[in-house]
Amino acid sequence: MFKRFLSIALAVTSITLSFAACGSNNDVYTPEPSGDEGNYECETSWDAVANIKAGWNLGNTLDSISHQPEGTPTDVYETAWGNPVTTKKMISALKDAGFNAVRVPVTWEDHIDRKGNIDKEWLDRVQEVVGYVMSLDMYCIVNIHHDAGADGWLHASEGNYSENGDVYARIWEQVADRFKDYDEKLMFESVNEMLDDNSSWGYPSEEAAKGMTLYTQRFVDTIRSGEGYNKTRNLVVMTYAGSASNAISDFVVPEDTVEDHLILEIHDYSPADFCWLESWMTPTDVWGSDEDKAEMDAFFVDTDKRVKELGLPLIIGEWGSQSKDNESERAEHAAYFAKKVHEYGYAAFWWDCGEFALLDRPNEKILRPEIVEAIINASEAGEDK
Repeated sequence: MFKRFLSIALAVTSITLSFAACGSNNDVYTPEPSGDEGNYECETSWDAVANIKAGWNLGNTLDSISHQPEGTPTDVYETAWGNPVTTKKMISALKDAGFNAVRVPVTWEDHIDRKGNIDKEWLDRVQEVVGYVMSLDMYCIVNIHHDAGADGWLHASEGNYSENGDVYARIWEQVADRFKDYDEKLMFESVNEMLDDNSSWGYPSEEAAKGMTLYTQRFVDTIRSGEGYNKTRNLVVMTYAGSASNAISDFVVPEDTVEDHLILEIHDYSPADFCWLESWMTPTDVWGSDEDKAEMDAFFVDTDKRVKELGLPLIIGEWGSQSKDNESERAEHAAYFAKKVHEYGYAAFWWDCGEFALLDRPNEKILRPEIVEAIINASEAGEDK
């Protein structure tokens, strides 16, 4: 849903400019199992969410799709949607600004065979980027991203699960094994915005709800059957389409072998007319009236009621607003949203790419300081409560 397709010329230019940066950051996370041998106990999901003060998405990067020939270098995929190769300095700029968590969306489709075996070079690159985050003592989330969604091969249906469930599980088996010694600050997310066979963004049908339940349970079972920290690692499970409202009520909490190690995820870009700049709406660059704030208040009240029924902590895995040359208005919206997030004990991850971008990636520095300051100030205020 959030793809930003750029021209081939722009992608090639980005590749050329950023190629030298690839592999230039060797100071990465070195996993060191804590405690006695076999003692891999992780903090609870509630503690993890409470400890995430401000999150950011590495959007349109490792989640890009370009269907390149076999053997294509990983940087070609990573830069296919217009972003430069990720560096540790980029992540350091976020850390210095006050963020302490990074969601790393990953699309696996171009990097697996028919059985789900992952190309070693791609998994190595994912591990390298995760290492940038964790070497800075930040939380990190890795997921399965555009493999689902409107153009994905993973759908919320029993038929699709019968066809692709084993491949889905095989991907997670390898990811879990590669990261088994990475500590509690690494979390896995089941799948991004899974839709039904008709790519419907609306209320999930009974069939779609069953498909979601099958995939979500398979995810938990697969990770828990792994070794090391995977036995108690915090796992993030998403509602149908990443939706709030009634999709939360239809969500079936998967069975787990441990208590208090599951986190629910939704996404929110509201109000849409303010947050998006798209042809299918009437955009506005103004936000902050009493009516605007009341609408946001109502969203959080309604969401919290449903979340409490499930008994899981919540993260808003994607949120944000696109630029319309209205940074002060966006900062006000961000401040109020982040304030509500912390009032309710949630965590939130800003979606970053294109007109959403808060980080100037080519220059490895913050692009929208007023918005970032608003988010961080709200998180610090929540920490002081």
